[in-house]
Amino acid sequence: MEVMFLDAAYTGKVKLNQATLDYITKKKYRKIGLYASVQFCNQLAEVEEQLHKLKLELVTSQPDRTHVKGQLLGCDNYHNSLNLNQDVDCYLYVGDGRFHPLALVYLQKDNPQLKEVICNDPISNKMTLMGVKDIETILKKYRGSLIKFLSADIIGVISTIKPGQEQLRPSFQLEKKYPGKKFYYFIDNTVSFDNLENFNFIEVWVNTACPRIGFDDQEKFLLGVINLNDALEAKEILSQDSLFNRQ
Repeated sequence: MEVMFLDAAYTGKVKLNQATLDYITKKKYRKIGLYASVQFCNQLAEVEEQLHKLKLELVTSQPDRTHVKGQLLGCDNYHNSLNLNQDVDCYLYVGDGRFHPLALVYLQKDNPQLKEVICNDPISNKMTLMGVKDIETILKKYRGSLIKFLSADIIGVISTIKPGQEQLRPSFQLEKKYPGKKFYYFIDNTVSFDNLENFNFIEVWVNTACPRIGFDDQEKFLLGVINLNDALEAKEILSQDSLFNRQ
């Protein structure tokens, strides 16, 4: 079946509420990393004008797998995917929900100091804040899964056939990186967490599908799960000064 995906642009008015403007001023932030979910990206002109009036410097980028500058994908939670080459004082997200802006928190997980994420919801006209407290419990569990992966002998690798997420061939790097471990590959269209419990010989799982599965769904994996990128650099992650090791 052929599938066509179309952007559904928000038709309401998009601007920053007064609480957001007051908070940015109070915190004395000067360089703002501006991002939005796709339905709000084409209406950021007034937001940019509001920030320029405060004499703030706006910084943004076009992240991987997006088709417009400033668009944020919730499933990409690695800093390199953001393609942002400048440092910022904080991130400002324009949109609704928690899934997308939480990616801006996750992508800073390898840094010892996390920049605040300010969320401005044009629909509810409310401001919320996100920071390390929103992910600290998950990072503790993830760190435990990293340690377990290094000591495990039998690893289950989860692969999907969904376009844009399929990473079966890249996952074969695990066998070269860890020749002493035995890897079993599980391929499906949709990951069924309940079915994974049937394979009780697996000691820990490596996720190659949406990276958010490795973090948001930690509690659904009784044996622990980490993402492919982190599995390939597990020792380095555990040895560096980062949020992983400050919990």
